[in-house]
This record gives sequence, structure tokens and C-alpha cells, in this order.
Amino acid sequence: MRIGVNPEKGKSDRNSRKFHRIIIPVFIPNDSEDYYRESFKILQSCLVSLLETINQETTGITVIDNCSFPDVSTKLSTYLDAGLIDKHVKYKENRGKVYAVLSEARSSYEPFVTIADADVLFFSGWEKAVFNVFKAFPKAGVVSPLPLQNLAFNKNYSVFFDNYLLKKIKYDKVVSDKDCNLFLKGMGNTALLRRNNRKHSWKEKQYFLKNEIVAVVGAGHFVATYRREIFNSDLPFPDWKFKNGFEDLYLDEPADKLGWYRLSTSNSFAYHVGNRFDDILENITFAKGDKVNKELFCQIQKPAKSKMPYWIKSYFFRAIKKYREL
Repeated sequence: MRIGVNPEKGKSDRNSRKFHRIIIPVFIPNDSEDYYRESFKILQSCLVSLLETINQETTGITVIDNCSFPDVSTKLSTYLDAGLIDKHVKYKENRGKVYAVLSEARSSYEPFVTIADADVLFFSGWEKAVFNVFKAFPKAGVVSPLPLQNLAFNKNYSVFFDNYLLKKIKYDKVVSDKDCNLFLKGMGNTALLRRNNRKHSWKEKQYFLKNEIVAVVGAGHFVATYRREIFNSDLPFPDWKFKNGFEDLYLDEPADKLGWYRLSTSNSFAYHVGNRFDDILENITFAKGDKVNKELFCQIQKPAKSKMPYWIKSYFFRAIKKYREL
């Protein structure tokens, strides 16, 4: 039986409100296999880069341990105990990225959610750069903190439907060779910016929007910031832990179906490390200041959802891509 009144009921503590939630899924099964040998150190570098570059008054960090080896869980617990991250989720089996991140994103109260792989390094100013894109382009639904021009056509029918015939989408060089080379170095695949069937490569020219700032058309899912409403889409339960196209279906397509744009910054504010340390990791420094503030979030408008059927946008995009040779 109960004796007395729960003392918590008499307290008047308020929950702190944040605007941005960063979710990082982690799966490092061991540090003995060659592929995973440096992954634990890279994860720690990822978290350090986040802590050095975010405003913790506006932004919280959730790390999902997808059944990694014990040292990972122990280290994440020390981050939690020290208040460096504010949520540590632990699964007894690897649920896969989509299941893990959707579970957290859908339950978050923050209006913006960044999903990042555990091998991403963040540079100073990345939050401010990302949310300046959201501010400048109210229909932005997803923004990556590095230029991803090679993904301009990936689940981005809405931006072309709304802007192409109005000549608001420009095609020129706005991404520096330095940023292009940094992207290729991190991805380990020099073919990503080639366009063998077109006059110009993605390194030579990019599709972009220009308002008070430039935003490159295209976003990825190894690191991107989403409007939280995107995760409310009525999609089936992800039966498979790993399946080709899952991230396209659950993370990329929903924004486009809402009529929102997939964009990225024109400068590099993040780096895909992969599974090996390199000179970028070893030589990184962080600038003091230059962090996002509450006022910037309050200036971002919330876009309406598109009433235009998605199949019409899809047909329009395929037609202009073919006949205008985009």
C-alpha cells in the first residue's frame, strides 16, 4: 500500500526547452577487426567536434548505442554523467539505422533534428550555417552542412517544380575546388562528382538557389538537419534492419512529398571521416564563438505543406531533366 504523498508532486520544476536535437546512431561491434579498428576513436572525435561547435543551451545530443562492444557503452555513459550529452539510448541488438533514428526523431520535441553518422567531423559555425539556410529559404525541409551537389536530383522534385521555369534555380560554379576535394577525400570515391554524360562535372558547375545567401540544391543522409514534421509521415514499420533504399524511403523522400526542399551549404562545415584517421582529423582546430543562438531559430518560418500531387511533380521533373538535359 502507499503511505504518504509522492514528494515530486509538490515540486514546480520546469522542463528546459531546446530547438535542435542531434541524433547519432553508433554500431561498433569490436575494435579487433581491421574495419572497426579506429572507429571508437573516430566516434570520440565526432562527439568532441560537436561539443566544441554547438550551443548546448539550444541544442541537445542523443547517442544511440546499437549494440556496440562494452567500451563504447561505458564511454557514452561517462559523457552522459558529465552532462556532455543528454540522452544515451542502448539496444541489446543492432536495430539498424532507420529503426533507431526514427524512434528517437519521432519522439523529440525539438522542431529541428540532425541525424549524423558516427564518423562525421563537425567544423566551427556549422549550426549557424545550416539554420541560415532554413531562414533564407522557408521551404527548406532538409539541409546538409556541406555541399552535396551530386545529389541535386535525388528526391528533389519539389525544388525543381517550384523554381525551374521561374529561372530561380541557377547553374554555375558556387562550390570551391577545395570543398569539392575535401568531400571526395572523405568519401574515398573520386567518381562521385563526375558526370560523364554531361558537358560539366559536378565539380565544375552546381545547381543552386540564391537569396541573401547561396544554397546548393541537394542533401545527403549521412549528415543532415530535418524539420521534425518530416518524421510524421505514414510509412510502414521497417521490417528489415538493413535494406538498400531504406534511407531514401524513410529519410529522403518524405520532405520532397511535403513540398519541401533538400538543400546544402555552399561551404564545407562537416567532413565524412570514414573508418580511418587522416590529417583532417589530426589538424582540426575550433574557433570560439560563432555559435547559433535562440533568436535565429525564432526567425525561421514554418512552411505549408504542398497540395500539388507528388506524381505531377515527379512527371514534371523527369520531363525537364530529359528534354532540358539537366
